Amino acid sequence: MKNFEKIWNNCNPNIKGFIFILLASATFPIMGTIVKYLTLELHPFQLAFFRCFFGLIILIPIILKNEPSKILNTNRLKLHIIRGLFGVGAIMAGFTALSMLPLATAVTLGYTRILFLVPLAILFVGEKPAFLRVILIIIGFLGVILIINPNNDSGITYYAAIIALIGAFFVSCVKLTVKSLTSSESTLTIQLYYGIISSISLLIPCIIFWGSISISNLLLIFLAAICGTIAQMLTIWGLRNSTTTVVMPADYSRLIFAGIYGFFIFNEIPYLNEIIGSIVIIVATMIILLLDQIKKK
Repeated sequence: MKNFEKIWNNCNPNIKGFIFILLASATFPIMGTIVKYLTLELHPFQLAFFRCFFGLIILIPIILKNEPSKILNTNRLKLHIIRGLFGVGAIMAGFTALSMLPLATAVTLGYTRILFLVPLAILFVGEKPAFLRVILIIIGFLGVILIINPNNDSGITYYAAIIALIGAFFVSCVKLTVKSLTSSESTLTIQLYYGIISSISLLIPCIIFWGSISISNLLLIFLAAICGTIAQMLTIWGLRNSTTTVVMPADYSRLIFAGIYGFFIFNEIPYLNEIIGSIVIIVATMIILLLDQIKKK
């Protein structure tokens, strides 16, 4: 154990970051797998509520140990509410997409959030995109079109793909609002207000679409919430002291893990058009990320 600790402490920060992101990429799809499995019995809105509520419950012990009054104090409540509503839109669309799409396909379409960040930056930040980035966005969405094929057994329809893209769009909005909030708010403050706002917002849809839920299913949702929380923490640790362009390619291994989980749990086998479309989306988004990092330097 001491030898392992010594080796770990001597590791390059980029290697540590890569490992953390890799672990996060293996953990995130576990949450997706549980949610997809549960959509066979429960409505996505019901799942979304309990995911957010349990996420809040997990946070409470941590907050109680870290000056709760200080964490609750904020001068940016309006932006917290906006961020919370964007988050609700993202999780509702994301869980609905999981109920309609193969696991790996849902994960792949989630990467289009990077494509949405560019037009959002134009609208709200006044950023002028380079011609190459515009071309890459178009290529990325062409990858989405390649994935869609209602005629094969996977049944990836335009409707299902649009739901997944709406979820990705809301995730992009979340990222922009969180980026603004981090300039003055702690991570715990942002997470706490999101937990409160999302739980309250999802309560009514949960009641409307309520179905009987067993203790075992509640435990599975709680496990999904734990996996999501752990994956988020691993991502933060991975990005903290490492170079983004070095560690973020590991995030795309999420697609590999999702493919493995989907094959063994749901017997999902990707078709050629899904593989080609996924490659197109991944290449386009990776180049956009690389260009963003070069621009920052």
